[in-house]
Amino acid sequence: MISLRNKFAACTAIAALGAVSLFAAETAPAAGAHRHGHMGAFLSSYLNLTPAQQAQEKTLFQSARESAKPVREQLKQTRQSLRAAVQANDTAQIQQLASAEGTEVGQLAAIRGNAMAKMYQILTPDQQQKLAQLRQAHRAARQARSAGAAN
Repeated sequence: MISLRNKFAACTAIAALGAVSLFAAETAPAAGAHRHGHMGAFLSSYLNLTPAQQAQEKTLFQSARESAKPVREQLKQTRQSLRAAVQANDTAQIQQLASAEGTEVGQLAAIRGNAMAKMYQILTPDQQQKLAQLRQAHRAARQARSAGAAN
């Protein structure tokens, strides 16, 4: 039986994941659909974003997705090549491709981070505080799950 505290931690974690998902600059899975639509809607509601803020957020993350698209495609190719190098036991190629993969993942993190920084600047101080509280709750729930899994 799940305790009330664990249920609260799980609900908090789900809510906080919504905060993180709004800021994700990953590609949409279907023709223009927002990958994290439900969580983005939750966060928009939770932070009480104005229509102007919502429009800015949408434009900002569409731009980030477009700039990340070639990097994601290259990363996909690099990972396929890495799998082939592993199967061929080509250690020199494995080392080179692993390094390239790390660089590409870093580029995606930078694109995502820049988009999140711009989005953060759109928020009012009250909204920034609410987001910080939500992230803290998510961090605490994640730590509680980690501690529970370690036992």
